[in-house]
Amino acid sequence: MYARLLLESLRRGTRRKLLAVTAVALGTLGATALGEVMLASGDRLASELASYGANLELVPGPGRATLAVARLPLVRRIFWRNNIAAMAPLYPLRLRLAAEPEPPAASAGAPGVVVAEVVGTWFHHPLEPNWRTGLPATRPTLRISGRWPRDEGAPDGATAAGGQSAAPPAEAVLGRRLAARLRLGIGGHLRAALGARSVPLAVTGIVTSGGDEDDQAFVPLAVVGGLAGQPGRFLRAEIFAQTNPESRNVRDPRGMTPREYETWYCTAYPSSIAFQLRQALPEADARVVHGVTAATAAVLGKLRGVLLALAVVALVGAAVGVTAAMTATVLERRLEAGLMVAIGAARRRVVLFFLLEAALLGGLGGLLGGGLGLVAGRLLGAGALGVQVPWKPVLVPFAVLLGLVVAVLASAPPVSRALGRYPAALLKRAAA
Repeated sequence: MYARLLLESLRRGTRRKLLAVTAVALGTLGATALGEVMLASGDRLASELASYGANLELVPGPGRATLAVARLPLVRRIFWRNNIAAMAPLYPLRLRLAAEPEPPAASAGAPGVVVAEVVGTWFHHPLEPNWRTGLPATRPTLRISGRWPRDEGAPDGATAAGGQSAAPPAEAVLGRRLAARLRLGIGGHLRAALGARSVPLAVTGIVTSGGDEDDQAFVPLAVVGGLAGQPGRFLRAEIFAQTNPESRNVRDPRGMTPREYETWYCTAYPSSIAFQLRQALPEADARVVHGVTAATAAVLGKLRGVLLALAVVALVGAAVGVTAAMTATVLERRLEAGLMVAIGAARRRVVLFFLLEAALLGGLGGLLGGGLGLVAGRLLGAGALGVQVPWKPVLVPFAVLLGLVVAVLASAPPVSRALGRYPAALLKRAAA
């Protein structure tokens, strides 16, 4: 009986019911589209911000000056190994650089001699059979004219002062300002020296960054290790890991409850990955580069706040539309409500009758708005933000639930107010 009355009620007054469904559909459409864009743009923005530099670094622990290159494969053995996207060991060393004129004759100007920082590192090093990594991956903003050096170039290239090396010269790239001071370009040659040791280098590229890199030279790690007399060692390593945004105020894991620790450890936060790196390499200290991670968290937080505010505005608009439609519906059907109460129906059941009707309309509007919101989210992401938004069908049930809740909450005040009178008063006002 109750279900039949409800179905009969839904067939009547279709114009106002269509208004309520449309209002809920538009509200949930906006909320679903913005939620879909928020989920997709968060990952995209985090990736874009991370491209400005590594977000983790590995340095020697207390009592140590250098770390062993042979231990670096352990970085890819931690729980979040697949999130380690790039890594580059660094050995910076101040060397004497002297430009060498190309045979058979020297250039017009005298070769320059400069003391500058030379950084030994990887460029495209095969750390694993199917995984190469190096400085171009951890510092993707570096602009290079020419090409990066090959990683081949072992310490055997180092010779005594004045000696000759039978091996082909190792390769190097020079910062823009350093190349100008040495009067060298791509294809030029120079010699790097530290005390009695020296090694010839062939310039394969010029690096431009607008920062310190413009005054540095970059060579294979083995070259600097050989000159320093520490082959197979490095001073620090840059690591780029795909992580979730995290604020700088991170709790000490020793103060966490077992449940909090498990959640933190199994989430790709920069601090949890650094913790796991310290476990894998006890001789090293893994640190979070807060400049990158904090900026990512701050920007993502503001973006999500704006999208959430827009979604709330859309839902408030939907609630206003539902309130107006239900107010008109209840006023139109006061006589029917009064008769139901007069013949013995409990007032709360009559109120529940109208709220159930509103819930059905809200669920229908949420289903319609959720489906259209998925399409709108893809269009909004591609057109306004340049983000390829994947389909998120899981948002549709949430849209239906959201529509149902908005419809019921928006209908409760007018329904309760209109049916809060005695039956006689209702019939009298309805007949007036």
